[in-house]
Amino acid sequence: MCGISGMISNSALTRADIAGVGRMNALLEHRGPDSEGMFDDTNVMLAMRRLSIIDLAGGRQPLFNETGDIVIICNGEIYNHDALREELRALGHRFSCLSDVETIIHAYEEYGVDCLAKLRGMFAFALWDKRNQTLLLARDRMGEKPLYLHRGDAGRIWFSSEIRSISSVMPKPLKLTPEAFNMFLTFQYVPEPLTPLQGLELLPAGHYLLLKPGALDKAPQSYWDLSDVREDAGKPVAVTEEILDNACRLMGTADVPVAVALSGGIDSSLVAALTARHFPGQLHAFTIGYKGRPETDERGFAETLAKDLGIGFTEVELDTDQVIDGFPALVEVMDTPVGDIAAFGYYSVAKASREAGYPVLMSGMGGDEFFWGYEWVREAMLRNETLLAGKKVKLPWWKRLMGQKPPEKADFFGVHPDLRNGDAWSRKLMPEKALDHLPEGYWLKEAALDVSGPLHLAISNLLNRTWLRSNCLALFDRMSMAHSVEGRLPLLDVELVDRVTGMRNSGLVDWHKPHKWLLVEALHDALPADVLSRKKQGFTPPVRDWMHGIVTHFLPLVENGALVRQGLIEPEKSRDLSAYGLPFLYKLVLLECWTRLHIEGKPVGELSRKAA
Repeated sequence: MCGISGMISNSALTRADIAGVGRMNALLEHRGPDSEGMFDDTNVMLAMRRLSIIDLAGGRQPLFNETGDIVIICNGEIYNHDALREELRALGHRFSCLSDVETIIHAYEEYGVDCLAKLRGMFAFALWDKRNQTLLLARDRMGEKPLYLHRGDAGRIWFSSEIRSISSVMPKPLKLTPEAFNMFLTFQYVPEPLTPLQGLELLPAGHYLLLKPGALDKAPQSYWDLSDVREDAGKPVAVTEEILDNACRLMGTADVPVAVALSGGIDSSLVAALTARHFPGQLHAFTIGYKGRPETDERGFAETLAKDLGIGFTEVELDTDQVIDGFPALVEVMDTPVGDIAAFGYYSVAKASREAGYPVLMSGMGGDEFFWGYEWVREAMLRNETLLAGKKVKLPWWKRLMGQKPPEKADFFGVHPDLRNGDAWSRKLMPEKALDHLPEGYWLKEAALDVSGPLHLAISNLLNRTWLRSNCLALFDRMSMAHSVEGRLPLLDVELVDRVTGMRNSGLVDWHKPHKWLLVEALHDALPADVLSRKKQGFTPPVRDWMHGIVTHFLPLVENGALVRQGLIEPEKSRDLSAYGLPFLYKLVLLECWTRLHIEGKPVGELSRKAA
């Protein structure tokens, strides 16, 4: 795991170019505190900060092929590197170390861009092929690792793992776009492929970009299409069990200690149970609790399971005052604005993991998204199946009592009043000049449900691009890397996603089954029955207390604040915000603080002082 940055230019690098890449790299030290490396050629410069996880002594980057004319920097892990290395050795390739990243170089030599199909892991990398004068930028299929791009003036493209890094070489002043303002206050995140800043791009997940000096106007190309995959659906439970067990074995492998973020729910519990099978006595669990132990506190369940599995256990308690006081620092490390209150839990468990000497942290993230764990997603599947079959949707009595009307066309997000309110309220705050950039219904158009293919794929793809990738994965990456911790997600293993989707494409209809049916059936021998039958709770802190405390403390910053200076809120409308709901105000406060920190460059301490 690392932070990477660099650039490619139509002309020879200048001192300013080299200094710019150095500046970007220095701002990624938290992602890679163990070492740094740089490489430059006539038109290209690569830089990285390394967090040592595999081959601690021999895996320093940049890494090269045997002849030194292909060089790579990579953020992430290739979990199947052992098998891939043996395959490539049999084809005559010679390796200089045991780093997982070196397998990418030789796979590229052997297969070209098609090497991407060989990689089972999470990654964002830059590979310079000197012979062909080609820079290959690529991002993993699920989008676990980010890669931002800025197409600068005078024929230059800059890239980096984080906004705070790449924004250091972008023209000033930085501008938060009206589209990002609207989308964030609607969704609580900026859904890919949008980014917060004008002039900033994000390489889409499952895409690559091939660039040459003199040919920098290329568009990203997709290398992954789930609509094409097929898998025999005859034994879905056995297939899922086998893949998950192997995924936990692969992701539990490291040359440093490994921990797991453990709640009392199914997803993290099964990751802990399967990984502990392969690494007895080595795994350690960290869990979050809340002061006063409210009903939502899951420490008791997690501790009992940890004892049953024979793994170490550490609890981290959060209280409201701590959350409020730490809010500016949290927003600073967030890098991209995400209004999910779960950020505090991710941040705190990663901090505890690192302080205890565990730089790898496994998580059950992805189970709800991929195995129909959210009731609102299951409901969307059934609702849209009904509509696409030409039938009318029947609403529950309580929705009819509230005056809701049944939808008449396929949709995913549009039925949710909180999102509609977020769109309407953000527009209400904006000046006319900013609204000129924002057509009516923009948020729905950008997050529309494409039903030209199978419905299960349409909903999965949209959920992945929005909620999973732009909220959950972005947050987990930034919160873990803020403490130099590598997060690993077995439930988003690419082989699992490919083959389960292949079974659905071949007729498996698991969304009609009970809650998380496939996951529960596949792991029924790995976990106690009471864990498998527990009602979904997830990360459930005292949300209202936290939000109310943060909004009360920091809302005064919005009046004539950074969002007003960005031209995104009318000055007079910033003075009275009493008409808006608490979740909306929390998003507004977070975006105000994010803008001050990441666009205006204000120090964290200034936010706390001004809000006091």
